[in-house]
Amino acid sequence: MSEQPVKIIQKATWVGSIANVALAIIKITVGKITGSQALIADGVHSFSDLVTDTAILIGSRYWTAPADKEHPYGHGRFETLTNIFIGVILVLVGLGIGWDSISSIGHEPTTTPGMLAFGAAVASILVKEVLYRWTIIQAKKINSRALHANAWHHRSDALSSLPVAIAVIANYVLPDLYYLDQIAALLVTAMILKAAFEILWPAIWELTEAEADSELEQKIQSYAADDKDIGEVHAIRSRRTGSNILLDFHLLVDPNMSVDRAHTIAENFKNHILEEIDEVVDVIIHIEPYNCAERVHNPCCGDGECK
Repeated sequence: MSEQPVKIIQKATWVGSIANVALAIIKITVGKITGSQALIADGVHSFSDLVTDTAILIGSRYWTAPADKEHPYGHGRFETLTNIFIGVILVLVGLGIGWDSISSIGHEPTTTPGMLAFGAAVASILVKEVLYRWTIIQAKKINSRALHANAWHHRSDALSSLPVAIAVIANYVLPDLYYLDQIAALLVTAMILKAAFEILWPAIWELTEAEADSELEQKIQSYAADDKDIGEVHAIRSRRTGSNILLDFHLLVDPNMSVDRAHTIAENFKNHILEEIDEVVDVIIHIEPYNCAERVHNPCCGDGECK
């Protein structure tokens, strides 16, 4: 990966960090002034973004490094570990907010959140939604799963501010329903934990060497069917390393074909895959003769003749 993707990651993360600091300070301060527990919880959520931003700023310097002797398949798993770290931080923050919310249920606050708290919540929704949309564009440019996860962290922050705004308005109109603020804080917890699961699960699944993409085999078979020089493709295996996919399979060609010709066909097919599927960064192809013993999709007839 070139230096340019690193700059994109760093720029997107720094912009998000500055916004997170400003929003966290505003929400926690306004939450304290107005007595909105949900807004304070939302502010803590924004501060938690700083931890994940730091992880990306540090981790990106490692996972974007080229392959070397110690890491011949590249450093993509550093991105996986960064995603796991982001997910774990979100879980801890969510559980902490949830515990505080549950502990305060039934305790009437001394003040009722007013329009100032509502304004802070709405400002957070707008800023974080803009950040989400901008960061997701940057993530797609360089196909970064960690930056994509951080973008969804922004979206979860925007969504978590929505019940806060609703609760503030409800409390302002109907002060007796003070518990709505505590319920809103629990909704924030649920949204944070949901975001954590959506980040953690793919990363953990990747560490188990699971299949990278369930539709990848179909794509490879389709490309092979369009190539008249390829008899068949089988034994397709894929695994993910960070935002990248490593692929290997068996490619069957005419047994009477020269080694040089077979190699050229395999190289052309490999380049075609790399051009068509951005996530695939390396392809290992095992060339085999296209005969009855090797055929999978068109096996031999009982008399030994191929169908």
